Amino acid sequence: MANARASQGNVVAFPGPRKRREKKRKSGLNHNKEGSVRNVNGRVYVDFIYLDERVRESSGLDWNEKNAKTVREQLDKIIAAISSGTFRFAEVFPESKNRDLFSEKEKEKYGAKPPTPDEVLFGEYANKWLSLLEGSGRVSGRTLREYKSYLNHYLIPFFGEMTFAELNAHSFEKFILWARQRELKKISVCNKSINKYFVPMKMICKQAAIEYKWSTGFEPFFGHERLPEDDVSEKIVPFTIEEQAKLRQELPDHWKPYFDFAFRTGLRPGEQIAIKPEDIDWPRGLLHIRRSITLDEDGKRTEGTTKNKYSRRTIKLTPAMLEALSAQKAVHDQFGCEYFFCSREGRPIHLSNVRRRVWIPALKRAGLAIREMKQTRHTFATVALSCGENPLWIAKTMGHRNSEMIIKVYSRYVENIRGTEDGSIMDRIYQVNKGKEE
Repeated sequence: MANARASQGNVVAFPGPRKRREKKRKSGLNHNKEGSVRNVNGRVYVDFIYLDERVRESSGLDWNEKNAKTVREQLDKIIAAISSGTFRFAEVFPESKNRDLFSEKEKEKYGAKPPTPDEVLFGEYANKWLSLLEGSGRVSGRTLREYKSYLNHYLIPFFGEMTFAELNAHSFEKFILWARQRELKKISVCNKSINKYFVPMKMICKQAAIEYKWSTGFEPFFGHERLPEDDVSEKIVPFTIEEQAKLRQELPDHWKPYFDFAFRTGLRPGEQIAIKPEDIDWPRGLLHIRRSITLDEDGKRTEGTTKNKYSRRTIKLTPAMLEALSAQKAVHDQFGCEYFFCSREGRPIHLSNVRRRVWIPALKRAGLAIREMKQTRHTFATVALSCGENPLWIAKTMGHRNSEMIIKVYSRYVENIRGTEDGSIMDRIYQVNKGKEE
């Protein structure tokens, strides 16, 4: 027995019948002396019945009255534990040849005992979690690909051989240092990216705690703080109406409808290049956003769902939006591409090619500062707000849950939030600017 072996002779005299009458036994112990303590070849053995099987196991102690007393007390506790259903054979007799037999019988009677945090490897559980998530349909294909990339490139390479018990603020700090030094595609990771890696990490830890019924004592993120990120608004460099006009003059004719529509709708680039002809309801002036084009973990172009359920939306098109779509229809009809917006060769658009071959050269020719193509989306929001358009209309058009994000990120551009609810003020500005160009 594990406890008896550890004690190695911390014993008192074995009590006879008279002493049992003089001293009351502790509540819950073996009053009727179930089981027995025996001398077998000079060693102290226990003999009792457990799960309908006879148990005869050595205590590891030499036979004498003191050791027999100690083992008898321990046997009393064993019998009490059996009665309460808390006894587990392998915990008391870890070296017994009958360990597996009783473990199986205990599983049948009590069910399998869940593993503890120090018995579960993060990598093995993370892969199981990802497989379950893939089949659940709870997240979009885009989000699933992101989680898979975070796990394969960062979380599993670092934490894979660690148990959940080893996950804590200290190991997270080591991970952050390691991640900063790890460059994929010659790009070092920023605080924002590292914070994203911890999103599935937290989900995995929470799921494991629920599945294995770990108590509130399992708190791997205690003491861990989210890394500071740059202010989102500092990365917003919108175009003025005049700058848009300069840029448009330098764009090839094939791409003018594409960027006109980008500036006038605020669509995410991946949403815009995923539009198909059937998504446009011309008679009713509606555009249905149902999908997005993204890159998978290998950098390959792939079609998937929108970023979230709020991004799956229907936009009531303004005249300026319809004008850009009508111009693009002539381009699309020429090629008959699967997607409404297409390359000069009539093929699906690859944003990296457009950025390198069309966007940046046009900015340079127009004498404008180089900025990302997603600034067309920021421009839509800031121009609409400065025109006094209703933030709720802007949020719905851009695919946000509510106007909170619009006000928070673009607040410095808000001059008057008492505007229209259909984009008509901003539309008039584009119409006026069109007249100036003509």
